[in-house]
Amino acid sequence: MNTKKKQIIDAAHQLFIEKGFALTSIQDILDHAQIAKGTFYNHFDSKNECLLAILEFVKQEIDQKRRELAKGKENNNEDVFIDQLAVRMNMNRQHHLLAVFETVSFSDDMGLKAFMKEQHIGELKWITKRLSDIYPPDAKRYTLDHAVILVSIIHHVIQVWKLGSSKKVQTEKVIQYALSRVKAIIQEQMQSEEVFFPENWLDQATDSYAMDVSEIKSKAFAQLKDLAEKIDHKETKKANYIQFLLMELEADKPRAFLLESVLMSLEHGFNHSEYEHEVRTVSKLIWALINHIDEG
Repeated sequence: MNTKKKQIIDAAHQLFIEKGFALTSIQDILDHAQIAKGTFYNHFDSKNECLLAILEFVKQEIDQKRRELAKGKENNNEDVFIDQLAVRMNMNRQHHLLAVFETVSFSDDMGLKAFMKEQHIGELKWITKRLSDIYPPDAKRYTLDHAVILVSIIHHVIQVWKLGSSKKVQTEKVIQYALSRVKAIIQEQMQSEEVFFPENWLDQATDSYAMDVSEIKSKAFAQLKDLAEKIDHKETKKANYIQFLLMELEADKPRAFLLESVLMSLEHGFNHSEYEHEVRTVSKLIWALINHIDEG
């Protein structure tokens, strides 16, 4: 992400926290960032687009931290899952996003509401998949139910904690407690075979999970080609990562374990560079492809 765009995003983020999204004007952002109106519109078409950029940036950061936590660990490691789930909650607190979410909930902008809905669905899908990693195979059909219950317990435990204490409760401790409660009902539910939400309940989502494999491959390939043309080819290692991914995407059956390994190296190589945002965008697509391959 270039310096000027980051400057605008940081200024807008601060104002959205202090004044609320609805009460912050573009002129406020211009004044706070000390930029001209033309500079703002070179990067964003509207205040809403600026907010979407903030939320997308945080989402990509969350995804990256979760992948780093999982690297070299077994999928069924509960401690990894707890730490991964805590990442979003801690990041929301760090970036004061709960205050931003509250103001957005009153917005009439359909694009913002659609984005927030997609984020919510994506998080529930991720939790559902991770629960299926740590649950017995024959409990998979109940994992969406349990994802909903888990999130609800966590949310309300934290809310009630705040009613009785000004001290912050450790996020991981709450998640561990909630997960223990949810796991305790597995056997009873497997015996009764009662399911509230079918496994495919969220399949109408419009995010990258809902794209077919060919569409994901096509979009990722085009974005990688564009990135390959932009970077300095003296940076041989980064260029090689990109070329490998391009070759793998052209294969009839891309190998998930190789995509994952090279993609993590690519993300690390472009951290804090001017192309970090482009890499994160294409990375999101390739991780969606990896999920499709793993589920297939």
